[in-house]
Amino acid sequence: MPLFDYSIVECTAELIYNRTFLGQEDHPLEEDYYASMINVYYHKHHLETDYGLNCTPSYELWRFRKYPL
Repeated sequence: MPLFDYSIVECTAELIYNRTFLGQEDHPLEEDYYASMINVYYHKHHLETDYGLNCTPSYELWRFRKYPL
């Protein structure tokens, strides 16, 4: 796994640009959803000595979500 996922930087930059200069109104960015993802949580805590990897997601999977939120 790479140390950092740069695709999220590019996607978020495009989202902010579109909202700022094009007046685009999409659904709000769900920071809590992304912060609770297993890969994000792993990268945040993997250097801690007492960290145990739990691969069971604590969030609702995309295919089961109802849109718009």
